[in-house]
Amino acid sequence: FIGYLPNVKTMVADWTGEDHDSDQLFFTNIYINPEKRKSINITLDSRCRLFQNLNGALDEVVLKFEDSRVRARNVLYDTLPVIVHGNGPTKLQVNYLGNYIPKVWTFETGCTECHQNLRPLTGIQESEFPQVTIGVFIQQPTPFLTVFFERLLNLQYPKNRLKVFIYNQESHHKKQVDSFLESHGGLYQDVKVVGPEGADTDSISSRNLGLDLCRQDKQCKYFFSVDSEVVLKNKDTLKILIERNLPIVAPMITRPGRLWSNFWGALSADGFYARSEDYVDIVQGRRVGVWNVPYISSVYLVKGDVLRSGIPDYDLFSSDTQDADMAFCTSVRSKGVFLYVTNMHTFGRILSVENYQTKHLHNDLWQIFENPVDFEERYIHPNYSLIMKDKLIETPCPDVYWFPMFSEVACDHFVQEMEHFGQWSGGGAVDKRIQGGYENVPTIDIHMNQVGYEKEWHKLLLDYVAPITEKLFPGYYTKCESNLNFVVRYKPDEQPLLRPHHDASTFTINVALNTKDVDYQGGGCRFIRYNCSVEAPRKGWSIMHPGRLTHYHEGLPTTGGVRYIAVSFIDP
Repeated sequence: FIGYLPNVKTMVADWTGEDHDSDQLFFTNIYINPEKRKSINITLDSRCRLFQNLNGALDEVVLKFEDSRVRARNVLYDTLPVIVHGNGPTKLQVNYLGNYIPKVWTFETGCTECHQNLRPLTGIQESEFPQVTIGVFIQQPTPFLTVFFERLLNLQYPKNRLKVFIYNQESHHKKQVDSFLESHGGLYQDVKVVGPEGADTDSISSRNLGLDLCRQDKQCKYFFSVDSEVVLKNKDTLKILIERNLPIVAPMITRPGRLWSNFWGALSADGFYARSEDYVDIVQGRRVGVWNVPYISSVYLVKGDVLRSGIPDYDLFSSDTQDADMAFCTSVRSKGVFLYVTNMHTFGRILSVENYQTKHLHNDLWQIFENPVDFEERYIHPNYSLIMKDKLIETPCPDVYWFPMFSEVACDHFVQEMEHFGQWSGGGAVDKRIQGGYENVPTIDIHMNQVGYEKEWHKLLLDYVAPITEKLFPGYYTKCESNLNFVVRYKPDEQPLLRPHHDASTFTINVALNTKDVDYQGGGCRFIRYNCSVEAPRKGWSIMHPGRLTHYHEGLPTTGGVRYIAVSFIDP
């Protein structure tokens, strides 16, 4: 209520109750007494001209953006109340409104409070940086885990101010964890690992344990929780979050091409996901700032002091009705601790892990559909994007084009995958793998469909070969149909060369998978009509040439070592 002091004094003069008695009942009894209501001159603000109680009225209140300020608008009465009361179960809506009202964020100014109360690290000696415990949680088979650890290592923060706690639930990933620790574990102040053999530790207890390691260590100023499916592209993420100086803050990460992110802007009545009015704008970067939200997951920073005083309970992740992340956020909010997410920087993305299979040697090769951005970063040549812009295509022979396609890692993984499979053809003309059962010019090879890579290889051709083909051969559009995609192995004592032949294709690609004079000697491809040879194919580079009529060619003898190439006969 609001009123003139003499009237308020008269209203409270008859109070005789204790501090714990209901003042609400006291005031209500005065109001419903006609004589007292009239004598004190009490008016009920039933149209929300001054006061807006949110309980029971959530659908009636929206944001009204004015010039450089934001108001709460009651759409039922078309009023602009100046006091918003989050009574009852409406605290999250108050937090949402508080992200804007009155001038926290506007379309004209953006975020006006995002540079206040910061904790800058510039000018501080690295030896004085806050000590951080990083908790890494591997709770399911996860693609590109080797790259995850590379990015963890590359975080721009002094390693001697970091402790690392790793929980690995997957036996499949023990090799990557051990490799990281063997190579880099000594750089950190301390390392603790709980592996799949830790029968008493599950996903929930591991998260409680990780937080408690920081809670019990008075030198621990922050706990940085990172799930293995998080792709942290920003090397300064940890420093940026520390400088925000907030109790709990998450860097916003998204899934490419989708509206999925690691925060929720609102909750439904039963505590699950609901889309807030501003969610899409925040995810797509049209509204940039630091946002008080009801739910975060996957990656976040927690202040050590908050763990010790604000949320001292050991078990924050258990619930009979909610998953671990939801239970954590509920536990934190119930203690009056706010959760924030920032999209003021680009931090990274999150992997799709739902369909990740672990039945191959290098399972990440199969991720071109599920995680195409990460696949490209890992397996496509770093100079591929320069092909069109910088005309990074060479012509070593007439109508023979040479361009970068695969990274070194991709070449190694394809070779290792084929050798791991091990079922190389005998190099004879009779070949039941192909239509008709007869191969005119046989090689010792393994077909992509033998290792279950036919669909993925076709996607590779469509995404990375077709655009180049259409550029080099104007007017020719290809769907990259091919019934022969294979890896060939040349060895002096097995099959050193390939006799002159045409390919059963409109055009052929031939990708070198290893390096001449390092992995093998000799080799190459000679185009007989032009008496022109490509004798030193670069690892990861593809040769593209017409298959029929003009480009009669042969495989030159491999004189030492083992040579591998990946071949596709396209548009037969």
